[in-house]
Amino acid sequence: MSVNGPVLPNHAFRTLAVLFIVLCATLNVPPLTAQSPLPLPVAASAEGDPAPVIPLTSPDGQIRSRLVTLFREMDGLQHVRVAVSGGIVTLQGTTLDEARRAEAGDVATRVDGVVAVENQIATEYRLDRRLAPLIERTQAIGASILAFLPLLTVALIVFVAFWIAGKLLTRSTSLFRRVAPNPFIEALFEQIVRLLFIVVGLAVAMNILGVSALIGSVLGAAGVIGLAIGFAVRDTIENYIASILLSVRRPFAPNDTVVIEGVEGRVTTLNSRATILITGDGNEVRIPNSIVYKAVIINYTHTPERRFEFDLRVSSDTDISCALSVALNAMKGVEGVLDDPKVAVLVDRVDDFAIALKILGWVDQGKSDFGKVRSEALRSVKEAFDTEQIKLAEPVQNYRKLAPLSEAAPAAKTRQPTRQEMREIQDTSVDRTIDEKVQERREAADNDLLTEGAPRE
Repeated sequence: MSVNGPVLPNHAFRTLAVLFIVLCATLNVPPLTAQSPLPLPVAASAEGDPAPVIPLTSPDGQIRSRLVTLFREMDGLQHVRVAVSGGIVTLQGTTLDEARRAEAGDVATRVDGVVAVENQIATEYRLDRRLAPLIERTQAIGASILAFLPLLTVALIVFVAFWIAGKLLTRSTSLFRRVAPNPFIEALFEQIVRLLFIVVGLAVAMNILGVSALIGSVLGAAGVIGLAIGFAVRDTIENYIASILLSVRRPFAPNDTVVIEGVEGRVTTLNSRATILITGDGNEVRIPNSIVYKAVIINYTHTPERRFEFDLRVSSDTDISCALSVALNAMKGVEGVLDDPKVAVLVDRVDDFAIALKILGWVDQGKSDFGKVRSEALRSVKEAFDTEQIKLAEPVQNYRKLAPLSEAAPAAKTRQPTRQEMREIQDTSVDRTIDEKVQERREAADNDLLTEGAPRE
C-alpha cells in the first residue's frame, strides 16, 4: 500500500506529543478531549446558589454610555464621570450631598453587565455649585408664574365680578325688606345671598384655573372644620339662633315689664347673644337668649290693665258685712283704681281669732304706677277701718299686760301730714325713672333686634 506525501517517522510523532503535554501542564489547562469540554468558572453565592456567570468579554463602552446618559438626566448627578474597565465601573466627580452620591452608586450597580462599582464621588462645597440648583428652581418657578398669570387674572376677575354682583343685588333691591320681619333678619338674608354669590364665584374661578377637583377637598375640609367649631362654640351658636327666633316672634317689646327665669324688670335691648333687663332698683341683668327662648315669660305690659291684691285680717268679732262695705268704698276712692274691671272685696277665710279679707283692684299701667296705686289702696283701707273702729286682728301669740285704768297714760298725739305731704302720699302717677334708664340704654345699644312697630306674637 502506497501513501502519497511525506510520512513522519515514529520518533518524531512521539516527540510532538510530549511537547504538547508539557505545554498544557505549564499553562495549567487540562487537555481538550471530545468527552470533556472546557467548563465556565462558577462562583458560589452566600446562600449556596450559583452566582450569575461573569462573561469572558464585557461591553464596557455600552455600560459607560448607558450610565453617562442616566446621570445626565438625573438631578444633581450631571458632574459625575464614569470609567468602565472589564465590567468594573469607577465613578468620579462631585455631588451636592451624600444621598446623591449613594444614589449614583446604586444606579451603576443595577446596570446589566456591571461586575463591581468603585464610588469615588466627593461632596461639593463650592458656594456657586450649591446655589446653582436653587437659582434654577427659582427661575423655573418664576417662569411658571409668568405663564400662569393670565389665567389667574381671568379667574380673579370672574370671582370679583360675582362678589360685586352679590353686593349690588342685596343693596339695590327691597326684596329682603319685604320678606324679612325686621332689619336683623333682613341683614341675615343679605349675608346669605352674598355668601352664595361668593361660593359660586369661587367655584367658577377654580374651574377656570383647572383645580375644580380641589373644590371637593376644600368643601370637605371646611365641613370638618365647621363641625369642630360648632362643637366648640355650641352655646354661642344656640344663643344666636335663639336671637333670630326671638326677633321674629317678639314675645316682648322695648320697655315691657316682664318676668324671665324669676327676674322681673324692664326690657332694654335684645342683641345676638342676650336679652338685657333693667330691674326696679336700676340694675342691669343679662339673660342668654337660649334661656329666654325656652323660659316661661310673664309680660305685665302686653295688656295695660293689671290687677293687684292684698290681704287684711280683722278681729273675729267684727261685723263682716260692715268691714266689706268700708273696704269697698275706700278702694273706690283711690285714684288710679279702675272702675272697670270692678273692685272686689272677698272673705278669704275665717280663723279662730281673725277673719281674712282679700281686696282686689285693677290699675291701668299706662296712666298710673302699679306700686303706688297698691300702696295708696292699702293706706286708704286701713284709715277707713280706723275711722269705723274696725280693729285688725293680732297674732295669737301676742300678749299685752294692761295697766290699771287709774294708771293708764294719756294717748299720744300723732302729727297730721300737711297738704303737700298728702298730695305726695296720694300721688299714683306713673314713675318714669326706669323709662328714662331704658331709653338711655337703647340709645347706646348698636345691635338691638327689637324694632319699634314690628309685628308681635
